[in-house]
Amino acid sequence: MGRPKKVREGEAVLTFANIAETATKMADTDGIEKLSMRRLANELDCGVMSLYHYISDKEALVEALVDQVAKEVDAPNGEHGWRATAQQISESTLEAQLRHPWAVPIWSTTWPGPHRLRLMEYLLEALASSGLPSEIADLGFHALTNHIQGFAQQKVAFKQLDSRAEETGVRVQAMLSDETIPHVHEHIHFHQAGKETPDEFRFTLDLILDGLEKHITG
Repeated sequence: MGRPKKVREGEAVLTFANIAETATKMADTDGIEKLSMRRLANELDCGVMSLYHYISDKEALVEALVDQVAKEVDAPNGEHGWRATAQQISESTLEAQLRHPWAVPIWSTTWPGPHRLRLMEYLLEALASSGLPSEIADLGFHALTNHIQGFAQQKVAFKQLDSRAEETGVRVQAMLSDETIPHVHEHIHFHQAGKETPDEFRFTLDLILDGLEKHITG
């Protein structure tokens, strides 16, 4: 898994990029909780102290990994206007996070690295170019990023529920036996019906963008 190229026996070439890439693969396989500087050093076939030349501690390593995920987000081409740019960034960010589910709960709690800052700049630049009043553009930025994070967290949580299908089914049936929540029953049946539904992420994203468009001046 991602071992660095050897230049001579017993000596490995280490770079920040190589360390981050290898650590990301380890987190994808075993989860971020099991990642440690010692395990990473073993995977890279180097001493732990060699890692500290590039990464100061586990917290810095986690920040680097989250930024690796942000690096996967497609940069907007800027040719189709602010709304298409906001849509592209939002959808690509969600896709990148869901490829690395361990990153979802810590995305907002780690200090942004250069790639996440670049994404923030792209999105804020798109909103600033739209003609929105500055305070509405700032609120729109938060609405979009909150939607991305909330939806990603929900998808990860639902996948965890799917892994406990039997237990989940028992609890759902208990909910359906409670006559005080008829609208919850209806909502559960909506999901159980298995009907084709629209892209939920895009549906809410469009609601946010439609709402922002109403505030554009001039």
